[in-house]
Amino acid sequence: MTYIRVKKISNKPYAYLVESQSTKRGPRQRVKQYLGRIHTVEQQKNEKSMVVGKTKKDFLQNMVLRELIPAGFSKKGTKFSYEQLHFCPEELTLRKKNNKEAIIKMNEGYLCSFTVERLHKFSKKDDINKDALLLAKHFLEAGLTISEEEFVSYYKLL
Repeated sequence: MTYIRVKKISNKPYAYLVESQSTKRGPRQRVKQYLGRIHTVEQQKNEKSMVVGKTKKDFLQNMVLRELIPAGFSKKGTKFSYEQLHFCPEELTLRKKNNKEAIIKMNEGYLCSFTVERLHKFSKKDDINKDALLLAKHFLEAGLTISEEEFVSYYKLL
């Protein structure tokens, strides 16, 4: 089982991807990947419009931009920027100005290149119930709010 762990170093929060393993002496955690420094942005109350897309990538681009634009991100060239953070819709990456990985705390999750890429690479398996629960968990961990209709339309794109 993998999850995102937050650590404070010099009073600044950083995120790590951690995997739990069961051993005879109990569970052990191992850091798999450094995700970046956690940034917070002010979430504005906005009307959530229905997200549509012809492909998984289009759908995720629209979903992420629906959350980022009210938070203050504006289009600059091919990227969307806010202060030192840049989101590239073509690559589905969130980075800082110096090209290091960045992570934004949104809603109940963390929006970063890893969580968006995990949604993009998600594929259907045999059991629809397990798939739906896992996909919903991934959306929550990415900090993206999704309605029932949007969830069904995204699942159909898989």
